[in-house]
Amino acid sequence: SSGINAEYGHGESVIYLTAILHNDLIYCVSSGADSTVKLHCITHDGVVTEHSTLTIPRTGFAHSLALTELNKSLMLATGTDDSTISLYHVTETETTLLTVLTGHEDWVRGMDFRSIDQGCILASGSQDHYIRLWRIQKSEEEPKSQGFKLKETVFQISGENYRLTVESVLLGHENSVTSVRWMSNGNLLSSSMDKTLIVWEQDSEGMWAESVHVGEVGGNNLGLYGAFPTADCALIVSHGFQGALQSWRHTAEEGWVGVPMPGGHFAPVKDLSWSPAGHYLLSASNDQSVRVHGTWQGCGWYEVARSQVHGHDLSCAAFISESFYVSGSEEKVLRVFQATSTFFSNVNAITGSSLRVKAPEIIGAHIPALGLSNKAITPEDMNSKVDHQGTANVKDYDIPYQVAFAPATLTQPPLEEVLLQNTLWPEVHKLYGHGYEVYQCAASLDAHLIASSCRASQPQFAAVILWEVGTWNKLAELRHHSLTVTRMKFSRDSRYILTVSRDRGWAVWDVSNPSLSATASPICASSKPHGRIIWDCAWFSDSSSFITVSRDKKIKIWDRAPEGATWHEGSSRTFLSAVTAVDVSTCGLILLGFESGGLSVVRRKQGEVEMLFELVKEQCATLTINTVQWRPSKSEEMEEGGTEEKIFAACSEDNSLMIFSANSVCES
Repeated sequence: SSGINAEYGHGESVIYLTAILHNDLIYCVSSGADSTVKLHCITHDGVVTEHSTLTIPRTGFAHSLALTELNKSLMLATGTDDSTISLYHVTETETTLLTVLTGHEDWVRGMDFRSIDQGCILASGSQDHYIRLWRIQKSEEEPKSQGFKLKETVFQISGENYRLTVESVLLGHENSVTSVRWMSNGNLLSSSMDKTLIVWEQDSEGMWAESVHVGEVGGNNLGLYGAFPTADCALIVSHGFQGALQSWRHTAEEGWVGVPMPGGHFAPVKDLSWSPAGHYLLSASNDQSVRVHGTWQGCGWYEVARSQVHGHDLSCAAFISESFYVSGSEEKVLRVFQATSTFFSNVNAITGSSLRVKAPEIIGAHIPALGLSNKAITPEDMNSKVDHQGTANVKDYDIPYQVAFAPATLTQPPLEEVLLQNTLWPEVHKLYGHGYEVYQCAASLDAHLIASSCRASQPQFAAVILWEVGTWNKLAELRHHSLTVTRMKFSRDSRYILTVSRDRGWAVWDVSNPSLSATASPICASSKPHGRIIWDCAWFSDSSSFITVSRDKKIKIWDRAPEGATWHEGSSRTFLSAVTAVDVSTCGLILLGFESGGLSVVRRKQGEVEMLFELVKEQCATLTINTVQWRPSKSEEMEEGGTEEKIFAACSEDNSLMIFSANSVCES
């Protein structure tokens, strides 16, 4: 982001932003990587005016900012990477420097003001692990250019004298302090890179001490980046460098306990896949993880498992069955993963589902040191006996999970530390065959075949490989395209596979023949039906028509000729933005994702493509939509004859995974 408004923003990325309401104006202050601090005034009508601009000396950065009202005017504090804090007096027309505070020995990462009688207290947290409390209070003494007392400064604001002293120095964190925040009850909340939060409380003698200490033990995340309390001080929420939200709630019975929080990826989400029965959703991201999401009995969508944490950026993932999925990344190998018995028992309890799947004899998985493959953990492994020297009688590569893995029965979504350590799925197979990085993969609905493609700039590498599920053998290489195959989709009856490519063409193969040749040819193909790259494709439920979408901003529907296995163009429509993703529901609704981040639902009616609705800009992504998919009908809904809830998911380059309900659209 470049700031509040393109006209008033920073020349580089924004580092910190805070605001305060003063004299019916919102004073908004921001710091940027262009070594400036900018102060803007915003009226109730939304009119923005630039108040002042401060330049950080020696091209430094202001990593933290704080504003407070003092003597009917404003005071601004800036914490910089030279370990100092600068205090400024902000009037209606100008911003002037009051004093510079020294004491910290590293970057000042967090600050917050708390108002007291005739003054305020400034809390500051630094990468030197310390928190310092600075008391600012009215003084009868005249301001002097040089103060005699150490750690005491006297200055003047709006004709009033104020004395600044160091009230306390707090040490409790074992790593950098990333934020400090005053609570409404007078306590102080701090977060740190040591993965913990501390609530500091002042006793009757004025001494500050820890009253609450919560956080993580172990895990592979980098720490907590910030935290804030609710107004009633009963809930504290933190966020980490990897995008995770963590929360703790105070209860009279148990004290501070962890609370499930919605999660998400912290890098572009490249692909998604619903489980065949529609109970949970898989997402693959450039943050090198595959995550499983489900509903918490009417309380919204949560991450229920982090099945794969990889050493490469993930590019694709597809469910094979309720128990297996295949994924590809920036390597030449596809990896097949199997769900654990612990996952099935927990997902049924969390989502309220009644999955009837034969549970495997695997309870968990762990990643060995310096390894990329998740190793299975069985009950026998967990029950390993200890020899007479007190060491576990297991193989060397099994030792890490003896400490890290702890199977647990869950009735609510797992907390972040559980997701990191106890929800991996074991890798059961590797599929080798591609010459370059895997780009896309797909699985047939009858769970018999997997198709995959890799990045290709020459025809010999642009083949789609078919794999047989179960034996995991390579069945055929489908050669037709000359550049990367961007998407492949199996028809609903699993008879055909449709491929689209950067070479602007599409091709259809009949894969129902048991004696499929290793060098099979397509039964129908079109070389350049679109003017630009074809990004995606989808079959209609009758498996006789399909749709292609392209960068040329067009979608085209292709119908099979009555006399044979050939397809011709039946309908088309042009949009204002390149179309990058498509899926078709069982009732014929066509879901479209765009390069602009927009989402639309259309349908085919009397040979024409009719727009049903477009999501408003605020509901959509800000960058390219990578994949869209309707949720399959839940098996229990079909068995009970209930009304199917129309839900679809979309993932984007802006790191978001979005889930929408579209019942009213289907009814129309």
